[in-house]
Amino acid sequence: MNKDTLVSIDNKSRAGRASKGCVGPVCCVFSTAKSRNPGKGTTLRGQGRVHYWLVRQAGEDGYAVRGVDGDFLPFGEESLIPTDELIVHYTPEVAVFEERMLPSARRRNYQLVGTNREHGYRRSLLAIDEPNVRGLFELGQEYILARRMAKGRTLLGELMRVKAPFPGKDQYLFNEFGIGLRKIGYLEGAIICYRRALKYAERDDHLFYNLARAYYEQGQWWDCMTALTRCFELNPELPLARDLVALITALAANPGLRRRYNKPPVPQGVARRAALLDENVFTTDTPAREQAQARALQNEARSAGAAASSFDKRRDNGMWLPGRDAVGM
Repeated sequence: MNKDTLVSIDNKSRAGRASKGCVGPVCCVFSTAKSRNPGKGTTLRGQGRVHYWLVRQAGEDGYAVRGVDGDFLPFGEESLIPTDELIVHYTPEVAVFEERMLPSARRRNYQLVGTNREHGYRRSLLAIDEPNVRGLFELGQEYILARRMAKGRTLLGELMRVKAPFPGKDQYLFNEFGIGLRKIGYLEGAIICYRRALKYAERDDHLFYNLARAYYEQGQWWDCMTALTRCFELNPELPLARDLVALITALAANPGLRRRYNKPPVPQGVARRAALLDENVFTTDTPAREQAQARALQNEARSAGAAASSFDKRRDNGMWLPGRDAVGM
């Protein structure tokens, strides 16, 4: 595989398509409980106990809200609300936006166009495209960081299920989403994103490393070793993958290290597979193996404080998704 086609490795410089400036203003359908003031004029569209609204981002810390009518089209004047109110009271409805509002807008030739002030181009706001999806993803992270976990999980899950084949819907996009979720400690969501990225690039060694690293941080040894083995099959020279093998080998043989880094015991089968990879990588070069282990342990020590008790913390905060069973994977 050409190096330029690879995704980026977590926290390292990116390879492949640049996406700077691709984050656009959020525009999507949201719902609220019907107990909230529906406003005046046309009857709001609703289902069960919720009302639907069209919400679009307006500035750094505000959103413009207007009602959705019986034809699933926006109506009336916009009201401005702060981000905090959006996160507390409004629930994103990506599927309703894609499956109900966008088809209705196309049938009735309804237009809602906005201008990107920084880059000067105009785009349809009623669209499932890369800028909107990126904006919604960032909003999903805000829900998670605000501990609105159910809304954040639902939003991220619906973004994974978006059907529209927009330009930029590829391994780079989902890998970057995985990196973003891993940085905030949401490993289950990161794993889902990496696995979705692999549907577009089945032979990307960087992606398999990113997936292995996320499983490692979870303490999911078997899944980690499966992804790491595939990474080595594609590229046995990837330095970070070699360091991870050396780290797992060291942890398998040293209970004290596992306690220090809050890792569960390494199953014997995983330890044997790691040892075989370790042997194949370093052959008889013992100094290189020792250097790799020392480097890996040094890197692990740098992140030990943040990683300590991370699984229990995420579990207590509800930061959980059923990795391999989520979104049809």
